[in-house]
Amino acid sequence: MLFFTNRASELSVDGATRLHLLDRLQDRGFTPLIRAARLGSFEQALQGAERAKEMERAIAAWTETEENSLYVRGDLFSIEDHVFYLIFGGAEDDLAGMRAGIVYGRETGDAERKLDAFCRRVGEALDAIRSSASREDGTAAVSEWKARSTVVAIDDYAQASGDDNAVEKRLALEALEDIASRRLLHRIQEAQEAGRVAELLADETENQALINRLADVGLLKREVLVSCRKEGRALFRLPSIEMLTIITASNAMCSECGAALSDEKVEELVMLTDMAGALLPDSTWLVNRLRAVLKEIGVPQKAIKLLPGSGDGEVHIEVTVADEPFLFVLRDGDLAASHAARALDKLIDTEAQHLVVIVTGRIQEDARVRLREHARRRARGGNESEVVLIEGMDSASGELQHAFERATQRALASELCELDASLGFSAGYMVATRFRLMQRSDALKDLAESAVGALAGSLREI
Repeated sequence: MLFFTNRASELSVDGATRLHLLDRLQDRGFTPLIRAARLGSFEQALQGAERAKEMERAIAAWTETEENSLYVRGDLFSIEDHVFYLIFGGAEDDLAGMRAGIVYGRETGDAERKLDAFCRRVGEALDAIRSSASREDGTAAVSEWKARSTVVAIDDYAQASGDDNAVEKRLALEALEDIASRRLLHRIQEAQEAGRVAELLADETENQALINRLADVGLLKREVLVSCRKEGRALFRLPSIEMLTIITASNAMCSECGAALSDEKVEELVMLTDMAGALLPDSTWLVNRLRAVLKEIGVPQKAIKLLPGSGDGEVHIEVTVADEPFLFVLRDGDLAASHAARALDKLIDTEAQHLVVIVTGRIQEDARVRLREHARRRARGGNESEVVLIEGMDSASGELQHAFERATQRALASELCELDASLGFSAGYMVATRFRLMQRSDALKDLAESAVGALAGSLREI
């Protein structure tokens, strides 16, 4: 999945300065892709590189005077696992200054820092070019870059207490996807409030394996309750039967009747842990499970916003990908036509372009038809709209990744459309294809290295 972000500067750059700026950026290791392709064609036409830049200046002057258009609208800079872009505004544009951005994938680290460094390089190069002019008129060319606004992130339960128990929390979220697990936890919670956990466990002997699993992932904890047989009052709780063995070995006596503790009533119980208490109510587990999926895909947490609850058992989340808002409707259970109607009302209220419905049960056919028909009506009205329906979290990752990739490619094509005329085709599609092909090449390289390693190992054994 691709991501991009940009910075804007109000500092305008004329046609001649743009070429000088690209020269200085190339001297600093940033090769302008579009300009390199143009110079290559000039060299082919001149059968040599000596006068290619002279032809470039002549064509640039003719383009800007005779055609009244910009020769240099911007450029692309392909660097390892990311691509920078620089776009200059013109008189006909909303952007009067410059826009610099970075396109990157999940594997790119510190993308924001890399973009800030690139913006500084552009500013330094431009300030150097304009230094003489600024000394003449007494003004300084200041390159200030403004970042885009960000979205408030939702609370990250899996990271709230650090990463010490991250694996256990991930396993707990996965365990809660099983409806039998959630039902058992709800029954234990009700029995715990009524003081009837021991009776419940006597009726749940066939679920012992499930209880063990929930205990292993930290959703249940085992306790030993010691009660006075004569008075019937609870004496104390212990975390394990082993602790009781230690106490009874010390010949401890009951504080109520004076009998030996080894003769008192002992019950093994299970209780909900604090983690289960935090994840189980209000579909919090489903929210955090989705958050884990989004993180796996590569969606930054600042792009995720938890919307106010509706009080009807649903959770609404807004996820912004490439400046396109996705409304997520999460429901623990089935989705009926009435639920679909409420989801569409929320979609209209939030003005989101995409609706993603995730349920743990089934999406009824009348609800499915209603949601699809709404998307078709919006499309006929000229509004880009998409409805993604997902039953269960198992398939969520793949479907969401495809939906986000479609949105990102559309947004990237729009972001870089000013460069299309210079290239003769879609700059956004070219950049997206570049990442796709390079990732495929890296995957093939890794596969080849793995095969060579396996072959070398087998030869050593021989």
